[in-house]
Amino acid sequence: MKLVSVLRIILFYLLAVALATVLGSLVQTQFNLLFLQEMSVPVDMPTRFATSWHDLLHFTPIFAVMVAATLLLALPVAEALGRIFKPWRGLLYLLAGGGGIWVAFTLANHLLPMPTFIAATRVTSGLLCMMLAVGLGSWLFGRLTKPKARRGLRVLG
Repeated sequence: MKLVSVLRIILFYLLAVALATVLGSLVQTQFNLLFLQEMSVPVDMPTRFATSWHDLLHFTPIFAVMVAATLLLALPVAEALGRIFKPWRGLLYLLAGGGGIWVAFTLANHLLPMPTFIAATRVTSGLLCMMLAVGLGSWLFGRLTKPKARRGLRVLG
């Protein structure tokens, strides 16, 4: 494999991790603010923006490590399955990222002392949105690395 190809794959991987991490961070922030609203804490738009920005600066680095590890394991699985089930390649990447982060959340919740590592994952809708965020990052990688269609040889005659 050429160095340029390897660098492209690394760049696409980092883009996938960045997208999944930013989306996941924003999702968890909004779910946490929703939980506060359910406890009658007022949350206005400036608070939403300030809290989102704060979490992008402080939660994102921690979550990025989790996402990076997840995609490092999930993307090769999606690639292998995508070669077998070509029409389903995009969906397989989405599911690999989403399923991979579900495994990571389950493992973190089991190993860490707090009841739930990421509060948004306490409810099914929050967990599904976090899985979708990482799934979209994984899908992006699959889309960027999709093999070009081969053109068949035409026989004239």
